[in-house]
Amino acid sequence: MGVFILILASLLALLVVPVIALNETQTRNSCTVTSYSQVDTAVGSCSDIVISGIEVPAGKALDLNLKDGTKITFDGHVKFAYAEWDGPLVHIKGHGITIEGTEGHVLDGQGALYWDGKGSSGKTKPVFIRIETTGGSVANNINLLNCPIWCASIKSSDLIVDGWTIDVADGDKNGGHNTDGFGVQNSTNTVIKNSVVKNQDDCVVVNYGSNLHISNIDCSGSHGLSLSVGQGSTYYMNTVHNVTFSDCNVKSSLNGIHVKTHSDGGEGEITDVTFQNINFSGITRYGINIQEDYANGGSTGTTNNNVPIKNLKMTNVEGTVKGSSSMAVYILCADGGCEDWSWSGVDITGGHKSNSCNFNPSGYTC
Repeated sequence: MGVFILILASLLALLVVPVIALNETQTRNSCTVTSYSQVDTAVGSCSDIVISGIEVPAGKALDLNLKDGTKITFDGHVKFAYAEWDGPLVHIKGHGITIEGTEGHVLDGQGALYWDGKGSSGKTKPVFIRIETTGGSVANNINLLNCPIWCASIKSSDLIVDGWTIDVADGDKNGGHNTDGFGVQNSTNTVIKNSVVKNQDDCVVVNYGSNLHISNIDCSGSHGLSLSVGQGSTYYMNTVHNVTFSDCNVKSSLNGIHVKTHSDGGEGEITDVTFQNINFSGITRYGINIQEDYANGGSTGTTNNNVPIKNLKMTNVEGTVKGSSSMAVYILCADGGCEDWSWSGVDITGGHKSNSCNFNPSGYTC
């Protein structure tokens, strides 16, 4: 009887070993995703995932709700089929994760299929990529091509975004509009650096958040480095605190720096914002444009101090503006809406129109 049991146990062992090996091989293979149908399996079972040269079906998101500590790598030409919907085309969530791209990869939003010159109206256009991370995540060396509309939406804490290229230059002559590069909402302790943005709206725009540092950004064809504050439903969603833009170049753009508060929105506050070592060239409208009268997508001339701007610093902001409607500096503050601004080394030349300011920062004569 003992011999029989021993033989039976040996036979069972022979049967079990291949099953375990097969499962391990399947798990390793699923970590390199070569078709959209493999995405869910990889996300559910792998901590090191390569998305390689896939096409994402029309109306579907590349939804990557990752396990803690996962690394995800984009490789080759990842393309998103056309469909009119809100998106995002890519949605990445996780804690302590790493996002990166291989050399030469591209995430292709096929924006030309959507562009109609109408931006957020006209065709329904999907946001390209949304990142919601915590826990010291990083997102390095990502290449976005031809965003249908808003390119990269950042809603994260303790995130470093480094070495991105956002290229929507084709939209300049083909109807690209509202193709904001980096849009920052509900973010804290977040860094965006060493990146290139070619687009048709804000290069980087902060809507709300705190402890943000944006540096070494090369912007072209854009609306500049921006704050757009006051569209939220609560005070928290209308508040920006401790934000620094540094060592950035803005060229061939509508504005160099644009700070706008939404006069038709809720109450909030902008405090402790610094622009330092910013260089402009070929700006066609405003070198610096600060306005507290923005509503319904444009200037109204009717100001509101619902979102006061306090302790706004400009240091070594230099460059040129050109064109028949260009102006170096425009400041339109509401009564009691602007306090404690300190500017030094602001030198913007070439404006066709004289500066227009109803508030004078310390250290600068408008």
